[in-house]
Amino acid sequence: MGRFDVQSRDGTSLAVWVEGDGPPLVLVHGSVADHTTLAPFVTELARDLATFAMDRRGFGASSDAPGYAIERDFEDVAGVVDAVAARTGGPIALFGHSYGASCAMGAATLTSNVHRLVLYEPSFGISYPPGSIEAVERAVAAGDLDRAVVTMFVDILEMTEEEIDALRASATPSWATRIAAAHTLPRECKVEESWVYQPGQFDAVSAPTLLLSGSDTPADLRKATYAAADAIPDTQIRVLEGHGHMAHKADPAMVAAIVRRFILS
Repeated sequence: MGRFDVQSRDGTSLAVWVEGDGPPLVLVHGSVADHTTLAPFVTELARDLATFAMDRRGFGASSDAPGYAIERDFEDVAGVVDAVAARTGGPIALFGHSYGASCAMGAATLTSNVHRLVLYEPSFGISYPPGSIEAVERAVAAGDLDRAVVTMFVDILEMTEEEIDALRASATPSWATRIAAAHTLPRECKVEESWVYQPGQFDAVSAPTLLLSGSDTPADLRKATYAAADAIPDTQIRVLEGHGHMAHKADPAMVAAIVRRFILS
């Protein structure tokens, strides 16, 4: 495993972690995490692919900047894709999970180097229970970052206490890593809830696109996935039976096999 950094348009430094050998695949993690949340998935993928797992701005080893807007994340991911293409000399496959899938969608409109796009439940347009974003903001402002993270998992992902306990015990990423990223929650929640698709907004995505959705995932996330499919020209949807929003963690070998077949086809 190695690491290199990419400079985004606004000067933000983005850490990229490399593993495996083969056709290149850039991976974009979701909210309150960093690249380590993808570790078991990357281990499976790296048997046949060169994986480039980035830390998004404000997460892990990447820096941040004031005045956040989702467009900066679009530029970040596109910049990493272009940097990987320059290093490897070939077109790039791009995978994103949840908020990271939303970032990957936008990035695919900014670069011609994406030849396959895989989006696992992009989160644009999901709705939050009344007052929940404000509750997260208050918890962050009060320094109660644990409560901020738990509120998001309960209110949006509809997780049970047992599932949250399992996340606390998980090493990928550690609960401490999630807590360290909690300050990014309010800005990302606001983007998700306020998002409205505009006609033609993603027409520039030329790559064949696979959308993944768990059969047991919350209805709002399933709806968001189908909205993304409607917005991108060339899409197919694969339902992961018996799984929810985190099948790449629950059964990384199964999801990796699906992604691998799509990328290498």
